[in-house]
Amino acid sequence: MKILLISDIHSNKEALDAVLASEAGFDLLVCAGDLVDYGTNPSYVVDYFRSRTSATVLVHGNHDTHLVECYNTGEYLEVSGKSYKWIHHNCERLDRARVDYIASLPTHLTFSADGWEYLIQHQYDQSYGIIESRHQFDEYWKEHAGTSCPRRRMIFGHSHRQCRHILWDGMEWLNPGSISYRRPDDPDKSANYMVIDGGEVMFRSCRYDRSVQLAEAEAFRRSGRMMDTEVQDFMFFFGNARTSRDPL
Repeated sequence: MKILLISDIHSNKEALDAVLASEAGFDLLVCAGDLVDYGTNPSYVVDYFRSRTSATVLVHGNHDTHLVECYNTGEYLEVSGKSYKWIHHNCERLDRARVDYIASLPTHLTFSADGWEYLIQHQYDQSYGIIESRHQFDEYWKEHAGTSCPRRRMIFGHSHRQCRHILWDGMEWLNPGSISYRRPDDPDKSANYMVIDGGEVMFRSCRYDRSVQLAEAEAFRRSGRMMDTEVQDFMFFFGNARTSRDPL
């Protein structure tokens, strides 16, 4: 079985399209959450998953939860000037049906493939913590997946750092990274993801058109309507700024 493993799409249509085009022919699509926020096209991303009729494993992330809360409270309708953020931008571009779909996504799921048992959840804890020991792994598995088995993998997103941690034979956790953007200490501009084919884990990345994200940020920079730090992030993530706090 060929699994396409992605995470942290963040409303980035261009990155999602590029990854899907690069990996045609997968049998199962697995996504570790954060479909929306900090990107320009949330409706496209949500509609892609809503319309999928083939095998998909999908959980929600912290940005998904934040968007649902922001939409349900109506906060985004009352924001003006320099308090405006990408979360408000995304809420304006979604409707009730799409938000309800995001809200319906589970926190964690389990599935099996090629002799491995998988547990997927967006984040391990409320920060950027990781599982460091086999004891931690066993306890977390017991709490969220139940019965143990010889070959187990956990999948997390959230950190936007692509990695594979092997704690013991048959005891691993994976993070495919983000297909949209990196953390401020990482200047890489590619879409990061993983492919698991016949149980073998492969790190992948591909380039995509960042100009759409950048153009929308430029428009907000000119209008002065959005919070400066939100625009600065985009100038770094999708443009050529040297840091995420370069002057506008």
